Amino acid sequence: MASDELKIVLEDVKEKFDTVIEGYNLLSGKIDRLAKQNEAEHQQLQTEIMGLERDLNEHRSNTELHSGRKRKKAS
Repeated sequence: MASDELKIVLEDVKEKFDTVIEGYNLLSGKIDRLAKQNEAEHQQLQTEIMGLERDLNEHRSNTELHSGRKRKKAS
């Protein structure tokens, strides 16, 4: 009789353990997807920042080139 009770308890433990493993695998997959999404967003932001830096540098260069022409000499 004790053997039957032990089998029932072990089966219950196995089912709970399987549930924990399933939950772990689901969370692990979700974390991986979020990490990939985060990496893609990070790359997009880096690209946008580099574009802004390039535009700012071009603007600065154009402003410096034209600033000498616009200055009036003091009398």
